[in-house]
Amino acid sequence: MSEKKGVYTAYTENNNFLILKVSKLYLKPGDKIADITYGKGTFWKDIDLSQFKLSPSDIRTCPESPYDFRDLPYDDDSFDVVVFDPPYAHNPGNMIVNPAYQNKETTKGFYHKDIINLYKEGMEESFRIVKKGGFVFVKCQDEIETSKQRYSHIEIFNIAEELGFYGKDLFVLVRKVFPVIQHKNQKHARKNHSYLWIFQKK
Repeated sequence: MSEKKGVYTAYTENNNFLILKVSKLYLKPGDKIADITYGKGTFWKDIDLSQFKLSPSDIRTCPESPYDFRDLPYDDDSFDVVVFDPPYAHNPGNMIVNPAYQNKETTKGFYHKDIINLYKEGMEESFRIVKKGGFVFVKCQDEIETSKQRYSHIEIFNIAEELGFYGKDLFVLVRKVFPVIQHKNQKHARKNHSYLWIFQKK
């Protein structure tokens, strides 16, 4: 089936494909963008960055701007868009994706509540630096902790509402391949999707 024109809520693809689609709705030429968890720049692989003013930072992967996303050296109301994709797996151990994301180095020993608190602190700082009417892209994934469902995307939405954001859109990204099985004794459906919230500062 050929793809219909337009931007849809769900894709079976990768992060850079999703950001490309989202950019068609929520980025405009000349936008000042802060990617405060830049990593290796995966989000931007398919986007012509010459159209935008991108300020990448990451405490581990940006030697020239190793900023903690909870304490950024930016002025209030200074960006049109903020992109936020922190580690979202609690106490991750030796995950197969660790070389790319370095979760083990940042969230080892964390519980789910610690992950959500990281989101809260990063979203507070995002709210500070984004302009009124501007957007904050927040990537997240639900998880299981001690055999209980932890619906991170709902907790993050509630945080956003308390801060004064409006939930403008929610995208679902389904993995192209099945996730690596770390626990053989299955008690819940295995999670093979993540979310991208688009929040707007009221």
